[in-house]
Amino acid sequence: MKKSNQFASPFSAWSGHRLFHVVAGTLIGAMVVTTQASAMLPTPEQAVDGSVALQADASQNSRSSAQAVNSKITASLVSADASGQEVLVPVDANTRLQSGNVLEYQGYFTNTNADRVRKMTVTMSIPDQVELLKTVSPDFPYGSADGDTFARMPLRGKVDNQLQEIPLKYYKAVRWDLEGVGLNDTVVVKYRARVK
Repeated sequence: MKKSNQFASPFSAWSGHRLFHVVAGTLIGAMVVTTQASAMLPTPEQAVDGSVALQADASQNSRSSAQAVNSKITASLVSADASGQEVLVPVDANTRLQSGNVLEYQGYFTNTNADRVRKMTVTMSIPDQVELLKTVSPDFPYGSADGDTFARMPLRGKVDNQLQEIPLKYYKAVRWDLEGVGLNDTVVVKYRARVK
């Protein structure tokens, strides 16, 4: 019986799924925006551009208007060129992934609002088919082992009544709090993960 390679045709399992979504947060004063992106394995660069409207919370802001953040999620295969220098090769429909390959997911979030965003919270999920590596940027992110509860990384938990660091392979999402995002400014967040 022929064994199927789940990475040989990387888009077959994901062809009908939305690749990211953005949810509204509470907007106060100069605006606070919460953005969430779901990374898939692999995330094709050309398929994830989008502009999503965020609604202002009328109870916190006297005027309720739609606010927008343009989002783009990309995935690149981390490899080396002929001279041994690291290169990022964008993942596309022809990319063949194998266990052990390292991917770099990058999220680009552009403030297209009329005002500066005082605080933007960005959350990127980690696909089940990969495990997080220590390379996360910007520094000092929050992590989650369940996708809902976040704490500063590294996460800690009790094992046999001893407080220990939770291994990165159990992380489900990474979150950043980004301050002062000006009009048309783009913030970039990224993490690396290894294909299981």
